[in-house]
Amino acid sequence: MNSEMKRKVPSVDQCYKLLEEYNVPDHIIQHSEMVRKIAIFLADELNKQGENLSIPEIEAAALLHDITKMEGIETRQDHAETGKRLLAELGYKRIGEIVAEHIKLQEGRNSQPISEEEIINYSDKRVMHTRIVTLGERFADIGKRYGAKRLDKKAIERIRALENETYELENKIFSKLDFTPEELSSLMIVRE
Repeated sequence: MNSEMKRKVPSVDQCYKLLEEYNVPDHIIQHSEMVRKIAIFLADELNKQGENLSIPEIEAAALLHDITKMEGIETRQDHAETGKRLLAELGYKRIGEIVAEHIKLQEGRNSQPISEEEIINYSDKRVMHTRIVTLGERFADIGKRYGAKRLDKKAIERIRALENETYELENKIFSKLDFTPEELSSLMIVRE
């Protein structure tokens, strides 16, 4: 596959058509729109600091990151992986690669420069439903919904490890910015 095919990016209109075609519920679309706002804001700010993030790739991946979430809930499959496969089948291999890591980043991803995968992963962790929240709030909610409910010790350990990795990612991203994670929400309001 040539690099042009790998880099094919759907437009915003195409993303919304795909969300409609795959019957993505409104509440998931609204969540994805907020992830998109944060991801583009962070990518723009990081690009001003010398990063080279693809805004079109980030925008499409943010809108499509949960395209197979409902199917995943029904089948108990990993929606990051099913989303990756679907997007690759549709000709959006690169967007699928980004979507594949929106829950958990690949091992060794913590190198420079900052990747589109890291921006989508982090932005998704900062949005609970449609609200911008801190990582602490988000992981408390994740723990309640996915860990404590089942009292599965391994699930709780995985959530804690993911939380630690996400705080490391937050430090990596914000070490290049002139504002703090706590200021993100108010900066997003000002920008709207």
